[in-house]
Formats: sequence, structure tokens, C-alpha cells
Amino acid sequence: MKEPKRVPEREAEAKRITKHITRFFNVAYGRNTTGSRELIDAVYSALEDRYSEDEIRVAYWAARCVTGKASWLGERLRAGDVLPPMVLRHHGGINNQTGKPAVRWLDEMIARALESNPVLVKALLDSLPEDMRPGEEELLKRMGMRIGV
Repeated sequence: MKEPKRVPEREAEAKRITKHITRFFNVAYGRNTTGSRELIDAVYSALEDRYSEDEIRVAYWAARCVTGKASWLGERLRAGDVLPPMVLRHHGGINNQTGKPAVRWLDEMIARALESNPVLVKALLDSLPEDMRPGEEELLKRMGMRIGV
């Protein structure tokens, strides 16, 4: 089946967001990934399904800064067991290993963003390159996330 033609403006937006997410991800997880076609496709799909850029970006913050049982995704990302596009999974389906409904990680991370550990948020914000900090701090404030204690 042929895939529908993409909207050029949305494709450009997806590429721009992917570039930003990749840079953030590499600092947050101590990795050295590139903006893969799979990640561009995941961002494009989320935008098509009316997730905002803020929601997409804050999902990566939450994946890194939530603690407890919800930290599974962040731990797997850090270990390299799963790839960055997993954070943006927002379609249903069945987990082919467990037979249970697949976790919709984008929804899960957006919902848990306010549960992020403020100390981890502050430490991560401080570790970002100087040119990224103001924009990320604005994002965190817009999304209601606490920074520090």
C-alpha cells in the first residue's frame, strides 16, 4: 500500500523538531545518536495526530526525569535498549512479546510530566548547552513543570 504524500511544511517542522530532540536526547542520556528517519517519521506522525511541539518535547523531559515505576522507559533509553522514537509511540496495538496492549508512551509521558523530579529537571537543565537552556526553561514553565526545589 502506497503511503499518502506528506505535507512539505509539516515535514520541515518534523525535521526541525527532530534535530532539537536529538540534541536534547544526547545530552540527557549521554548518548551520541543522530536524527534518524524513524524519529522524523515518529515526530511527523505525532504532529499529524495533533500533538503539539511542546507535548512532543516535554515527553522526552518526562522520560528522563520521572522516577519510580514510571522510569522504565528512561532507564531503557539510557541503556540503549530502546531507541528515541519509542517515546513518541501514540498508536495502540498489541505488544508482540507480552500479548498485552502496547503502552502509548507519548500519552504516558505527557500525563506524567508534572510528576518529574524537580531536582532531576534542574540538573538536566543545567547540563544542557548554554544556547538551549532559555528555550527549554520556557518549555518547562509553559508545561507547568517544577525546576529545582
